[in-house]
Amino acid sequence: MSGYRRGMVIPESAEPYPEPTPRSLLLGKLTPLRTCYDVTFYDMNIDIDIDTRKIAGYVDFHSIAMDNFVKLQFDLAKNMIIDEVNFRGKSLPYTREEDAIFVTFPQINKSDSFQFRVTYHGEPMEAKKPPWDGGFVWKTDKAGRDFIGVACEGDGASLWWPNKDHPTEEPDSMAINVTVPSDIMCVANGQLRETIKTDVKTTYKWFVSNPINNYNVSVNIANYAVINDTIHSITGIQPAQYYVLDYNEDVAREHFKEARDMMRSLEKFFGPFPWWEDGYKLVETPYLGMEHQSAIAYGNDFKTYDSGVRSIYGYIDYITLHETAHEWWGNNITACDGADVWLHEGFGMYTEVLYVEDRLGYPMSIHYLLEKRKGIANRRAIVGPRDEYYWGFEDAYNKGAWILHTLRNVLDDDAMFFGILSGFQEEFAKQIVCTEDLIEYINRVSGKDFYAFFNQYIFDRRPPVLEYNITDNKLFYRYSGIVDGFTMPINVLVNKEEIRIKPTIVTQELDIPDYATVQIMDWEYLIMKKEDDILKIN
Repeated sequence: MSGYRRGMVIPESAEPYPEPTPRSLLLGKLTPLRTCYDVTFYDMNIDIDIDTRKIAGYVDFHSIAMDNFVKLQFDLAKNMIIDEVNFRGKSLPYTREEDAIFVTFPQINKSDSFQFRVTYHGEPMEAKKPPWDGGFVWKTDKAGRDFIGVACEGDGASLWWPNKDHPTEEPDSMAINVTVPSDIMCVANGQLRETIKTDVKTTYKWFVSNPINNYNVSVNIANYAVINDTIHSITGIQPAQYYVLDYNEDVAREHFKEARDMMRSLEKFFGPFPWWEDGYKLVETPYLGMEHQSAIAYGNDFKTYDSGVRSIYGYIDYITLHETAHEWWGNNITACDGADVWLHEGFGMYTEVLYVEDRLGYPMSIHYLLEKRKGIANRRAIVGPRDEYYWGFEDAYNKGAWILHTLRNVLDDDAMFFGILSGFQEEFAKQIVCTEDLIEYINRVSGKDFYAFFNQYIFDRRPPVLEYNITDNKLFYRYSGIVDGFTMPINVLVNKEEIRIKPTIVTQELDIPDYATVQIMDWEYLIMKKEDDILKIN
């Protein structure tokens, strides 16, 4: 991690960022009470009472001390009740502030392995507009049966289970043991290792054998049918499973065939699917979707066409594609802070573009990008305040994708660009990264300095403005609204001949033939064009 990470650029913002709440500061800051220990394994054991919409159980924290300490912080929503924090058979004293729990231990020394158990119960928050608002989703299916899920990106996994609720905190593995009524099924992340069934209740024991970020941990409860499939991965033939409401089995069996082609394309772009050991599952949910690692939430009703964004040209299911892309961008590589969430969503959105290009051709991918461009707001810099549990979703999707597309065309070398995508995945696999890690990697691989490029597009809200004028067989051009040091070549078409120009803040000129047709190729760059009738040589 480099010193460039913090404080190099103060984002220029037209709209202020939200004032941090006490909760967001407690969850957002990596204080010594959080960095003093590293959780290597969570063992979750909960019983879900569907009738009362309550959960009860315990989570064991298996940890390593990173420093000497006598107090640590973990997190659990303030509406959830802690019954006990137990260490070596004894109850420990604790205090609460908002969603933060501060526990006093006997002396723990650096490098010690230790374990403590948090027993708790309560009625978890219900999501008002999932997946955009976090919490449990209590619905019924078309047959009037319970249909339950949970999504908590942005709001935090501590809404429903105790953990160290920070993006940088991923256990190396996790057990998810959930007890539900025996007339219904529970699907969670990873592989199902055991089912313990009685007439009344059934416990499903799922196990994730890889690092997983906390908000990806989820449970799905419904009357599921299981569809077994195979996918021809670059690693060999791999199993896939689809858990769908039983009356949707036939339509899902046909609809999810697209996962085969999709997986081959994504592996071509980014390298092998990271989680075959834990499986590839699509799980039908009562909300639109979420990238829950190895158990992707799918709730798009198996649509092959939608007038909005949920189907792409009547051919590609947006949810299957976008959420699977997060298995690389978000799950294999996880942002160090919610403020850096464009590393998940911008790459996820550009994956849609790349898949359209792969399946339908480059012109269709440009059309798709231009439609997404309409949603760019430029109200705030993409990376906003860190350490505040601020999740910068606003322009992370559409503008993030356009930044990557712009980078691709600035490099003007697809082999290098796609090498950067797959190489970054390989070098930082199963790690936490900040935006600066990506910048430094691009600089190293390309041999060029892209700091000013990312300062402009990521740490400032404004895309560069290209001012231009065509007068007397000359194209006059220059940049305005740029940060110090920003230089970016762009291509123009002069009578369909591609010419690369290198604008600066100083007006330059390009000779053009009589009656020439001139096009600025802004479909390949995120720039604002401004035709200026009085533009002159400085």
